[in-house]
Amino acid sequence: MKSGQANSIRVLRHVSHGALAFTLLALPSLASAQAVDQPSGGVGEIVVQAQRRSQNLQDVGVAVTALDNGALKRLNIVDSKDIARAVPGVLLDSTAGGGVNANLSVRGVSQSDFSSVQESPNSIYIDEVYLSSPNAAAFTFYDLQQVEVLRGPQGTLFGRASSGGLANFITAKPTKDFTGYAEIGYSSFNNAYIEAAVSGPLSDRVRFRIAGRAERADGWFENGLAGGEDTFEKRFFGVRGQLEADLTETLTARLSVSFDKNPRHLEGMYRTEPAYLDANGNPALLPANIDAHGTGAGNDFAGYRNPYKKYNKADFNNVGYLQNERFAPTLNLKLDVGQATITSITNYTSFSYRYNEDCDGGPVDLCGFPLGQDLKQFSQEMRVNGKSGSLNYTAGVYYLNTRQDAPVGFVFPALAGTDFAFDDINLVNQKVESYAVFGQLEYELTPTLRATAGLRYTYERKDIDSKVFFNELGNGYSGGVGSTVFVPPLLIYDFSAATVGDLATNKENLWSGKIQLDYKPSRGTLFYISASRGVKAGGFNTNVSGNLTNAETPFKSEYVHAFEAGAKLELFDRKLRWNTSVFYYDYHRFQGFAFNGLQGVVGNYDGNFKGGEIELTAAPTRDLDLTLSAAYLDSKLRGVPTAYYGLRDQQSIMAPNWTVNGSVTKRFELGLGTLSVNWNGNYIDDRYASIDNTAGTLVPGSFVHNARIGLDMKDSGLEVAVFVNNISNKARMNFTYDLIASTGSFLQSFDKPRWIGGSIRKTF
Repeated sequence: MKSGQANSIRVLRHVSHGALAFTLLALPSLASAQAVDQPSGGVGEIVVQAQRRSQNLQDVGVAVTALDNGALKRLNIVDSKDIARAVPGVLLDSTAGGGVNANLSVRGVSQSDFSSVQESPNSIYIDEVYLSSPNAAAFTFYDLQQVEVLRGPQGTLFGRASSGGLANFITAKPTKDFTGYAEIGYSSFNNAYIEAAVSGPLSDRVRFRIAGRAERADGWFENGLAGGEDTFEKRFFGVRGQLEADLTETLTARLSVSFDKNPRHLEGMYRTEPAYLDANGNPALLPANIDAHGTGAGNDFAGYRNPYKKYNKADFNNVGYLQNERFAPTLNLKLDVGQATITSITNYTSFSYRYNEDCDGGPVDLCGFPLGQDLKQFSQEMRVNGKSGSLNYTAGVYYLNTRQDAPVGFVFPALAGTDFAFDDINLVNQKVESYAVFGQLEYELTPTLRATAGLRYTYERKDIDSKVFFNELGNGYSGGVGSTVFVPPLLIYDFSAATVGDLATNKENLWSGKIQLDYKPSRGTLFYISASRGVKAGGFNTNVSGNLTNAETPFKSEYVHAFEAGAKLELFDRKLRWNTSVFYYDYHRFQGFAFNGLQGVVGNYDGNFKGGEIELTAAPTRDLDLTLSAAYLDSKLRGVPTAYYGLRDQQSIMAPNWTVNGSVTKRFELGLGTLSVNWNGNYIDDRYASIDNTAGTLVPGSFVHNARIGLDMKDSGLEVAVFVNNISNKARMNFTYDLIASTGSFLQSFDKPRWIGGSIRKTF
């Protein structure tokens, strides 16, 4: 641990021994969702769906951050990955820096395997529908009502793959009054978009809403080769239609159909930094005067060294691309029965995905990484929420069925025909069927004391058929002579029921639950303490290199015993909101991801996580809003096998010790309307992209800040805004791979450079 971090922790311990008792840090509930302004100003009320029903955030003993549409605009958050700007202790990074494989990390709980068949331990929901594919988790927002991020295990009420937490994205719904908007915007790299929505009544009982967005941008990662094209382009089109009807006085139906598409465009690129094992056997950047690979001083295996100082520029061949589309109809039924509401949510999701990346990051077509996914998902939830005297209750059943084909491979075109030829593909078919029953009771023991108990039981079956074929293999890998091209392809690994029997099937009985006490001595004051159990089912590694054995393919389920205490306070006539929590996780069989050579492997490790968050939201006047929040995390996984150092205790994946967020919004009343000026920034500390914590997997900490100015002319319904993201043009790294053994380099992905733009919005 860094000495500065140790000193900070000691200071925080002294604070915790004072008036805040069990408060080490405070939990963010940044910008208010559905906030109601108070006559005297103040922070207003926040309404969330964290317990599957509408509640004031300050009455919910769960660590929640909520961002409404207004907050998303002020912070210029335009896609799912941007939420990390506003939520300390949470990351949502893509392993390749674009729209691929975005993994949500909450309090250091993460699973960054790039395989399409793996599910995150932190689930993502869109309108209460679970999104099973990490390749679908990086998506563009449009017509969004609010985002809620819940920390800690949410296995009782949400359940699916939420041992660490979850993010729920809630879209705007049909309205009884006619309303709508249209917005156009233009920004750096010729990024142009149009977004619009219209909503209103079709009759006294029927309402509709239609929303859509189209966006296009040039690539922001520059190609220095003559004739080369810049990469990380943007191509997006999305439309969502909703029809809501009051079928009876007590029964309401809402049909929502979404279609989002990213047509094929240039992506899949890293910055390469030549690397080697130094004199002490440690992975390190390769100095420019050392020829470690026989390809020239300072070069990687392909004889390349990036000559550009700009982090978003290189010489590379344009083989990387991405395309995907998602079609998702959902039927939501709500029946009011006295003091209870019965809800049915039926969803079908079809998601297809094609991707290839230039996994050498240079001008030689050395390494390619193609993968794909064709996913069909069906889910059905039935639940009842109600109140009887001092008792609030929620109970339900849940069913999930997924079917997917997910091919993944490695190719080395430049090495074809040589002793080092390598070309393989792993054809993966996976099926999942899951049944669950759940319930939660909240009982008011006294006017100030409430007890909560919840339990969820899940039965899950997962079947896999995984076959690895070699198209070509050279002497350097096979021990043979020269290179062999296999026609037809050579089957070298078959992990299926026909060959390994029950080993290709994972059947599990899982349970999760929680108990909690809430103490609410007065309005605006809540103290809570809870113990919960989160769980995530086991699964299978994809054998992308062909090197895994049958015994190494399956990994076991993980479970965590989580203990949390927190306080939610509104002070100074509701001009200050102070939310805080501390936690301790005892993890068993944590599913940790390590990447060595060409093979990523999920293994099971015991460990513990501890820390907390602090968030202050202040509204000292009606025209000034301030937020400041921070999160601290200490994670440890025990007995991790590493590539260079044997068994060691390691940090978790994407688990920075510190994250800090802040925002200032000042409003000025002008003759034309209200001028709003916002500045916001966030710091993310050092973290590792693999549990094999080495220099090659270290993602350095960084501070990025942004600004936005908007003029809201309410009389005319017009809003004009300008913004700049990443004001300092900071090279913020998202992810990194240690590929010394296969390409002689570290591969690094980065977030976007400085981005300047503006928009015009008309509301009617």
